[in-house]
Amino acid sequence: MAGPPSLSDLLKPTQNTLVSISPGGDYIAMGTRVEDKVMVAILDSKTKQVLRGLDPEDKGAVDRLSWVGKDRIFVMTSRVGVGVEQAFLEPAIVAMNVDGSKRKAFYSAVFDTILNDDDHILIERCGKSHEKGCWTYVQKVDTNGGLSGPRIADAPIVNASFMADNDGNVRFAYATDSKGIQQLWYLADGKWSPLNDEAQSGVEVAPLGVSRDGATGYLRSERPSGPDVIERIVFATGKREVVMSDPRLDPAFIVWSADGSQPIGAAYGLEVPRARFWDQQDPDAKLLRQLEIAFPKEAVSFGSGSRDGKSVIVNVWSDRDPGSVYLLDRATRQTTPIFRAKPWLNPDTLAPSQSIEFKARDGVAITGYLTLPLASGNQPPPLVVLPHGGPFTIKDNWAYDEEVQILAARGYAVLRVNYRGSGGFGRSFVESGYRQWGRKMQDDVADATQWVVGEGKVDASKICIWGSSYGGYAAMMGAIQSPDLFKCAIATAAVSDLSIMQKWGDIQRSKRGRDYLDRAVGSDPKELIEHSPVTHASRIKADIMLVHGVRDQRVSFEHAKAMRLALEKAGKRYEGYFPRNETHGIYGEENREEYYSRVLSFLDKRIGAQTLSKVP
Repeated sequence: MAGPPSLSDLLKPTQNTLVSISPGGDYIAMGTRVEDKVMVAILDSKTKQVLRGLDPEDKGAVDRLSWVGKDRIFVMTSRVGVGVEQAFLEPAIVAMNVDGSKRKAFYSAVFDTILNDDDHILIERCGKSHEKGCWTYVQKVDTNGGLSGPRIADAPIVNASFMADNDGNVRFAYATDSKGIQQLWYLADGKWSPLNDEAQSGVEVAPLGVSRDGATGYLRSERPSGPDVIERIVFATGKREVVMSDPRLDPAFIVWSADGSQPIGAAYGLEVPRARFWDQQDPDAKLLRQLEIAFPKEAVSFGSGSRDGKSVIVNVWSDRDPGSVYLLDRATRQTTPIFRAKPWLNPDTLAPSQSIEFKARDGVAITGYLTLPLASGNQPPPLVVLPHGGPFTIKDNWAYDEEVQILAARGYAVLRVNYRGSGGFGRSFVESGYRQWGRKMQDDVADATQWVVGEGKVDASKICIWGSSYGGYAAMMGAIQSPDLFKCAIATAAVSDLSIMQKWGDIQRSKRGRDYLDRAVGSDPKELIEHSPVTHASRIKADIMLVHGVRDQRVSFEHAKAMRLALEKAGKRYEGYFPRNETHGIYGEENREEYYSRVLSFLDKRIGAQTLSKVP
């Protein structure tokens, strides 16, 4: 077996992205990296030869693409911002035919293409300004970029977004107000009817899609207690029924038909997610089940498909594969590889992840993932605990994780924890983390670490904690609350002073953001101070590394300043990396190489000595 991949190999940008087959099945469009940009390549689906390209130019990247006819495509790009390394979506849409003709750029909020109409798209426009936002409406325009056309639906609520069926008929409107309260409406026989008001129901209900015949819609519905369910609504009567649920898990993803026209099920699983269908006899359900058998250790889903369903893009991924794409010929049941996201990585040299489950100190069931390095010798490996950011509704999952593989390739075991507040287990589990910063959420991370130590799979004397954003906060609080457990802590873009969140950063700039902070983090000044890392810097025994982008708008650089000052006042030494051209995260290729090299060097000096001689 070859040795583990190098840091450069793991950080090398994804080669191919965003694949989609045309409605006629004749062409495949995909994003492909060329030097510092991601271009659109249009291939002949039979010969796989490139017919046409679309160049986003300097540091541009294809971000979205959609077929709007048998030979016409819409593309949106992102571009690195001025003075920063983070890329931002550009508002312009470029449309062109496969042969390069009728190329046109225009500015509009396209919210949907129409599956059964090659000549039109749906755009969302502001009809009338309001003190709380905008009364939006839907307009049908031609695919050549003309901005005139019939106005087909007006929103029933301010700031609404829409969902239409395959014939271009608007079916749903939904919006979230300044207090974070969601409303959902559906349209039948030209009349809007309310479907959910979170202020009354206490839950959110989101539209997923519409059936192929347009008679029914599908909803993802939260429950006050327990995981989300999938419901079907009959538009003619408004009747709703649950068609899919799990006693513990939210859907990992929604399963669509091979032609992309309708949802047919949902996938579940802590490890390899597997599809469940509301109609087991659906031909697409049977086809996907056969594909799951063909890829027993990977997750499988339909990507896009030709309108006749005969040619289908199949997505395959796993904990050791960041993504592979195949073209399925339905008639012959043969799959042809189109690309791998990172073809230079050999899955056999990457470390597998396994799900874990334990009881927290108060009896609550907590899950997570443990990844053990392939080359750890006869000794238990050192451990890096990697709490995720967010923190709320975000979750760690079984899929490929770049930072996990970076650490495992260096000889470290990696622990990820879906602490209280994480997504994947229903609304009540998320809300159980509200106002638990530095309390039960932090206890879950510590309890998970102690559980893994108790299993005897890692070296209990060599444990560090590393996280970004909220994960950076959890890293600092871990060093404070468990001073004898963690030998070092790395805090990237970390919240260090909870009171600063009320004054700096982009969340507190809107009423909705301020309400969210009060609800999820808390508003009592004394409690915010008590549960802030800056307050307890003197308790830290672990070695500390601070990383923060100077131009971070989410977690202001003021947090890094406050933590540095607190550490210096407490007489605590720290290592720092503060790139001036980064925002909330590290995005530039050179900066990423520098960042991860520094992180690994920091870890190696504290807990990695035994593995360095064994792992290149």
